[in-house]
Amino acid sequence: MAAEDVLGKKVLIAGWQCFWWEALQRLFAKEGWDYYALPLDLEPEAEGQLKFLEPLEIFRVQNIPIVMFSLGRTRMDGGEGKWLSELNELLALSHKYNVRHFFLLSSLRALPREGQTEPCSQSARLAEDTVLAWQKTSGLQVTILRTPEIYGTGETAREGLLGEWLQAAETGDVCTGFIDTEGQRDFLYVDDAVYGIYRAVARGYAGEPLNLMSGSAYTAAEALEAVRQATGKELTLAEGQEIFSRPLPKPEAAQKELGWSAKYALQEGLRLTVEGERALAKAQVEADKEQERKEKLRALKEKLIPYGENILGALLMALIAYWQDGSPVNPWIYFDVNFVYIGVMGLLYGKRQALLAMAFSSVILLVSLLLQGANAVALLYMPRHLLHFISYIFVAVATGYFADGRTYEREAAAWQASQAQERYDFLRSLYDENVAVKDKLYRQIVNSDDSIGRLYRIIRQLDSVATENIFTQAASVTAQVLAVEDIAVYVMGKGGYFLRQKVRMGRLAQARPHSLRVEDHAYLRNLVQEKSIYVNRELVKDTPDLAAPIVYQDEVIAVIEIFGMSFEQWSLYQQNLLSITTRLISSSMGRAYQYEAEVQERRYHAGTRVLKEPAFRAIIQELRDRRLLQGELEISVLRVDMTGLDYAAVDERCGRLIRNEDFMGELEGKVYLLLPDADESVKGMVQERLRSAGLITESDGTVV
Repeated sequence: MAAEDVLGKKVLIAGWQCFWWEALQRLFAKEGWDYYALPLDLEPEAEGQLKFLEPLEIFRVQNIPIVMFSLGRTRMDGGEGKWLSELNELLALSHKYNVRHFFLLSSLRALPREGQTEPCSQSARLAEDTVLAWQKTSGLQVTILRTPEIYGTGETAREGLLGEWLQAAETGDVCTGFIDTEGQRDFLYVDDAVYGIYRAVARGYAGEPLNLMSGSAYTAAEALEAVRQATGKELTLAEGQEIFSRPLPKPEAAQKELGWSAKYALQEGLRLTVEGERALAKAQVEADKEQERKEKLRALKEKLIPYGENILGALLMALIAYWQDGSPVNPWIYFDVNFVYIGVMGLLYGKRQALLAMAFSSVILLVSLLLQGANAVALLYMPRHLLHFISYIFVAVATGYFADGRTYEREAAAWQASQAQERYDFLRSLYDENVAVKDKLYRQIVNSDDSIGRLYRIIRQLDSVATENIFTQAASVTAQVLAVEDIAVYVMGKGGYFLRQKVRMGRLAQARPHSLRVEDHAYLRNLVQEKSIYVNRELVKDTPDLAAPIVYQDEVIAVIEIFGMSFEQWSLYQQNLLSITTRLISSSMGRAYQYEAEVQERRYHAGTRVLKEPAFRAIIQELRDRRLLQGELEISVLRVDMTGLDYAAVDERCGRLIRNEDFMGELEGKVYLLLPDADESVKGMVQERLRSAGLITESDGTVV
């Protein structure tokens, strides 16, 4: 197909491994596709350890063009959302490695029942919303395929209602009961389901969520009767516990888009399922019997082989004795080969086989002596022959003892290793539990609102020597530490008479005046005089809930004001946090002032307030960052006409006509004025004042 040529015939399925994965794999393999599986592990004993079982390098190595993610049934609903991070990880990998099409194999439970608005499964709906959000933000092509319960050979009780009922029919257990007798739901046979999924993938369907339905709906009684007919057994339902009905969207869209329709009715599908299950059970029984037979045969062989080898050794010794003129003793070297036979059997199999070999050797020796004319009774009184027989016994016992000793040592070592492994496994489990508890507590501590780690990460934002950046970060840091939204930072003007707004965050701060006269506000007079935190306990109107001074060299250089605090935040704890935060800000501000004093000559043109280009660019970037932080910040930019002027003349003519928070700087050979928080009317007023002082300026909106 053309779609296959475009997408490439490789497909990866991830998520919860369902029983129908194998059937889907067979179908893709039959059609010539390379199929890869990446199952998730979510066992009850591994709670919190949800992860992909196979390495994710498959994306880098195989260049997968199509990815599918299947949703489980009970597992997903019981996973407490831990699966969502893995779905997001798979989506991120798909986006990173240019996956062309992502299919979410969802469920009808993502839809609401008739007459309701809430979906049957919040998890299924969340999964669909997640992939659609990725499609919207990243451009990843996403398709959602919804199915009813898929049933067939291999379905377990955890994967669906029919799987539970079929298992109960075999075991005689009581089945789940339902509270609604007229509710209906659809079921889809596994062959129909995997073929529908394949058609959607092969055709590259991209559109609205597609519902793969059989087109038939059944009540609980009808489905139960179908199971009884297929199994030939009666089932017992418990008292009503669950709702049977499921959403029943129309199947026509799938038929139109894919040319697909279900082939098997419920009765036929259940018949094939039961036949398949019974065939599998029969095959499993046969396989178990065959395995048992092989195990018995192996045990018998292990038992008989030593005896067989012992008998073969005895026959070989008898044959050698026959070749040596009826004697086991070699006439040229005067050595009894039976000693070799007894020793080998003793070293290989231990004392039992050694004694048996000794008996066979004694018989061979006795027969040899009798054939040579010796009298059987007389042999008992001949020391030479008695010592020969005793030597057989000695060799058998000695070699058997050594072999048995090594066997006992191996068994003891194996037992000790087993005990050591058990102790190791026990200690390892304790270690893993302790690590899990430690990690859990660590995350709780680090992520808690007042943890040192969290405060440290926030306060690090103040690691700067740029005063403008510190003012910006002061608002951000205070907002994060105190968990508030409305903050204004005011900077003290020369003489300590006025406070001018530097940074603001939140709706309430936006409404605050841009300039405050200290004498007009009692809380400001007291704050500047006492250099302590102000708490609006009387709930005075148009007054901040909390205000704190930023002090440098025993002078208030700025004030942080907080608005809109919730009832829970009116506590001494919040005041202490604010006090610590402002001290840290003051410390950072002191370092910044000291640094600016030391690098004054490097930042400014000699004897003027005109910033050199690197320093001016840094100021522009800091103002851009402040605009991002507080949402809006009007910055007026004026380009100065330098005709007949130098930097000193420009600085002199500006004089007191610009504010302390305004900036003059050089940029690409030109001089600009930055007027933060100045609208068109303020800009026009400043231009008029500068014109009267003999300085011509033009508006330039390209700088910031």
